[in-house]
Amino acid sequence: MIRIPTEGKKKEAKDTKKRISVAMQGGGSHGAYTWGVLDRLLQEKDLVIEGVSGTSAGGMNAVATAQGIIDGGNEGARQLLTDYWTANSKAGESSLFKPGVLDILAGKYTLHNSPGFLIFDFLTKILSPYQLNPLGTNPLKGLVEKLFDFDKLNASNSVKVFLAATHVYTGKLKVFSNVNKELCTEALLATACLPTLFAAVLVKGEYYWDGGFIGNPVIYPLIYDCETPDIMLIKLNPTHRNRLPTSASEIGDRLNEITNNTSIMREMRSMHFITKLIDDGIVPPGKLKRLHVHMIEDEKAFHDLGWSSKLNTDKDFLSYLFDAGRKSADKWLEKNYDKVNKESTADIQEEFV
Repeated sequence: MIRIPTEGKKKEAKDTKKRISVAMQGGGSHGAYTWGVLDRLLQEKDLVIEGVSGTSAGGMNAVATAQGIIDGGNEGARQLLTDYWTANSKAGESSLFKPGVLDILAGKYTLHNSPGFLIFDFLTKILSPYQLNPLGTNPLKGLVEKLFDFDKLNASNSVKVFLAATHVYTGKLKVFSNVNKELCTEALLATACLPTLFAAVLVKGEYYWDGGFIGNPVIYPLIYDCETPDIMLIKLNPTHRNRLPTSASEIGDRLNEITNNTSIMREMRSMHFITKLIDDGIVPPGKLKRLHVHMIEDEKAFHDLGWSSKLNTDKDFLSYLFDAGRKSADKWLEKNYDKVNKESTADIQEEFV
């Protein structure tokens, strides 16, 4: 059964508004799945997004969502997200990273058999980005500067934005936010800076790498700086696998998934622990915020996609993930929308504990 969007429905009362914050995992081109989820969620006219947290591609989606809402509400966010991912797909038309013939025939979108990727993968194992790209060119910089207005984002509190990055010298988590007027082109590029592909990004005298190593995404700012107790996690990296990885690429892919899920597992376990203390009466009512946690994911959509596919910006691939995201969101809305602002719909213990 497909849920009909609230678009065009008669508004009943002000208290029908559903307020949530959204946390978005990083994953390169896999972030097109998150685009699909957001596109469907934003069709709900009574849904209000108070805060967004993201890492890497999740950070790009977070900024597009926030600025779009500031400019034109939910529909504005849908349009800006579409503009961002359409520009990505056009950039991919000239990319060396194309699926190999064997993968296309198998209906997969991995790049493991792509000649361009194989050469690139070999070079990145023996040369650093400082050697491969001595000028420090970042292909995302022009797109970020064209689409996003960070002065506008920093001046607005209508949607709070949190971007996670890793401080290179200390290894500590850094969260850039419009709450602290810190958003800028460099901060957004920093959250998506894979150290094997790009030179570290300099932000106000400090060097940063991708935030996925220690905050993918970061949840706690949504707890402390947003009023709504409802947090939606859009998850990209599979938690479960049903067979042992044996090839070098499979082992590398699985290690990547585990590494990118470590931080979110830690935060979710802490949230589960605190919630249990509240529910068991150990923590007095009102002392801590009791959270409602929601999650949208589709592990089957990513089952055959290895790390290399995160570099694939082929239009058909992005469309495949976008459609998968919309379907996941529609399924979730049909089952859980009435529970928002009332109770959790994600089983944290089953998924993360």
